[in-house]
Formats: sequence, C-alpha cells, structure tokens
Amino acid sequence: MRQSVSIIAVLALLAAACRAQDSSKPADDAPAPQRTRLAVTPTALATPAPAPPVQAVAVPAPAAPPAPSSVPSAALSSGESDYVLVIGDVIELNVFREPELTTQATIARDGTVQLPLVREVALAGLTIRDARELLRGLYDKQFLVNPQVFMNVVKYAQRKFTIMGQVARPGSYELQGGERIDILEAIGLAGGFTRVADRGRVVIQRKENGSVSAIRANTKRMADGKEMPVEVQPGDVITVTESWF
Repeated sequence: MRQSVSIIAVLALLAAACRAQDSSKPADDAPAPQRTRLAVTPTALATPAPAPPVQAVAVPAPAAPPAPSSVPSAALSSGESDYVLVIGDVIELNVFREPELTTQATIARDGTVQLPLVREVALAGLTIRDARELLRGLYDKQFLVNPQVFMNVVKYAQRKFTIMGQVARPGSYELQGGERIDILEAIGLAGGFTRVADRGRVVIQRKENGSVSAIRANTKRMADGKEMPVEVQPGDVITVTESWF
C-alpha cells in the first residue's frame, strides 16, 4: 500500500515539473508581433521632375533723351519768310552753335531791336527773310565766320487795319498772327462795296519809317485780273471813295 502511494507521489511531482517546464517555453502557436509597414507608392519613389528653366525677361533700357540742338526744329515757310515785321512784334534770334547769342527782343516804336553784339538794328518794314540776311551780314562782318542765323516771330503785335468810306461795314479789323490779305479781301471783310462806291479809286494810307505814304489802288482792274492786288499791312487806313456818276 505504501509503495503505491509513493509511486503516485513521484508521478505527481514529475507531472508538475513537466508543466512548469512547458509554461517557461514560448508558445509556438502564439502570434508573432506585427510590425508596422510604411506604404511606399511608386509616386513617392519616383525621382522628382526638374523644375522648368526660368526664362529671363528682357527689360528695355530707358530711351536716352534727345540731344539738345541749337538749330530751330522747323524751317519757316515761304509765306512766313515774306511776313513784314512791324512795331510790337517779338522776334527770336538763334545762331547755330552760338547759344549765348540766342535772344528774344521786341521791335520798339522806332522800328529797332536790341540784339547781342550788333546792338541796335532797324528791322521794322523788312520781311523775315530780309531781316535774317541783314543780321547774318552784320555778324559775319564783325564777329563770326559764315554764321547761320535763324529768326522767327514768337509773338505778333496787335495787327489791325481800318477801312472807311463806301463799304457795308466800315471799321477796324484785326489780322490773326501772320495772316496776310490783299485789298480785295479786306473790302470783302467789310461787307463789300456800297452801291455808290468808286471801285477805281481806293486810297491806302500807310506808315513806313516814320512817314505816311498814300497808295492809290484801282480795285476794279485788280478784280478783273489786270493788276496785282495790293497787300494790306497792319496799320493801313483804307478809304473807298464815292463815285460821282
């Protein structure tokens, strides 16, 4: 009996030892710990495309300012060159490559102007062309070698003429700027002849160089093309006489 109990006790101890040994080993069926995997897509592995080259934008350089010129920008027309200077006109003088001679001057009551170097010069009654040649000769004779002289009117004097006698609207009329008209046009501005006007006897009184002269005009012949019309000048006094017949 005792022998049987001993055998049972030994067997129990062996069973317990086996259980203890089995519990110390990792279970083969235990699931292995999961590792987190990073999803790598083809896009992420692709080499990034190179950035497009930056195109340089050409910025135009600022235009250089035009070089100053001592020569007037525009030449006078033939009509302006034939304009007759009068008292009160303001002229501008330019001499090529002589900027210190550039000046503006007003024609005084005695018909003269004060200009650099040449001083007092009589210009009233001359055309712009003739005045320019006169000044060129004065500068060439005394001061400069073959000077190029330019002159123009920058401000015209008050330019009026008066028409009296047998016209529809007698009175004073103003010429605008360098406007030029002849005797027939002046009579037209005054409304034309009256019924009793003597078209063959029109008298123009004109002041020139301090004196008054009388010009007799036959406007009938001028209108028929047989005579050249007389040009009206500022300050002229035109009288249309009455016909006796």
